[in-house]
Amino acid sequence: MLVYRSYLIISIFIICGQNLFSQTSQKNNQKIKWGAYYFDGWTGTYPYHITPELTKSFSNRESKWGWITSSQEIMNEQIDLASNSGLSFFSFCWYYNGKEKYKNEPLNRSLSFYINSPNIGKLGYNLLVANHAGFIIGPDDWSTVCAEWINQFKSKAYLKIDGKPLITFFTLNTLVDKFQTEDKVKDAFNQLRRQAIEAGLKGVLIAVALGPNKKDISSAEACGVDILTGYNYHNAGFVSGKGIVPIENLQKKEVDVWNQFSKISSLPYIPVVTLNWDPRPWASTSKGYSDSPYFTGFSENSIYNSVFACKNWLQVNSNSTMKEKIGFIYAWNEYGEGAYLTPTKSSFNPLKGLKKALKN
Repeated sequence: MLVYRSYLIISIFIICGQNLFSQTSQKNNQKIKWGAYYFDGWTGTYPYHITPELTKSFSNRESKWGWITSSQEIMNEQIDLASNSGLSFFSFCWYYNGKEKYKNEPLNRSLSFYINSPNIGKLGYNLLVANHAGFIIGPDDWSTVCAEWINQFKSKAYLKIDGKPLITFFTLNTLVDKFQTEDKVKDAFNQLRRQAIEAGLKGVLIAVALGPNKKDISSAEACGVDILTGYNYHNAGFVSGKGIVPIENLQKKEVDVWNQFSKISSLPYIPVVTLNWDPRPWASTSKGYSDSPYFTGFSENSIYNSVFACKNWLQVNSNSTMKEKIGFIYAWNEYGEGAYLTPTKSSFNPLKGLKKALKN
């Protein structure tokens, strides 16, 4: 009887262990949804985007469609390209500059083209609220932006996690400054969630872009943020005293950044792949890029290595991220800052590196 009981216990342990391993394996092998940040500074409206320096000294960055890509036809093609290359969604940088002005803001034009595209069913989308200087959102704007966001959330193409739409804020600091306290920001976020439920949605998941800084993460937790993420982590790869840094250093340090989040907070984290950083074409603008260091070595192979590293991190660190695995890529078309996936007029096709990484 004792032998039988021991055998039974061992058998149950083995079966449970196998089930646990099977569940863990299924979770680790879950398909990752990859989204690329989309910046629509390519309308020709603002001279500080398509600068003379960009077109003359960095002509190798010009997309296959030219510098001005904000059109319906080009958006249709980009949706096809992104979808066929393994992306699941675009994360559109969304700008608010007034209760009526935002509707005609050129920086939001690409989103309109996307929504009106016959190809919308091939690729999802979500919003990155670019609430930095010049586009800061406060209490007086909140009812307006909530109504607009909820209208977007209702789209079948809008990215949802566990049935809830995901919205990302570029910065939390400007919200805290405008609302005056973290508690008031939390109340505003809860108002958005309530209104979404009243509109027939399951709620809203709110993410904020930041670095692995304890103070900033504590503020995010106090504001009731659901998810931590980022826009890019180019600063992590810089070396003190060096203006030109090999891109391999960025790739190594970025993994360290991802790992730090789980040590600081229990909130789930969506990692961001920083493809590159080289803002020299924008050095003459007010962005302060004149003295910014930059990376060398951006290539199809570097894109492969960057994306593959994030893919591996998501598989290994399931407990630190979302149940539905998401990865952000910086960026689809940040030509001024040197990070882009779009094919160029030259022989450079960054999407080859992306497709190879997602296939392996």
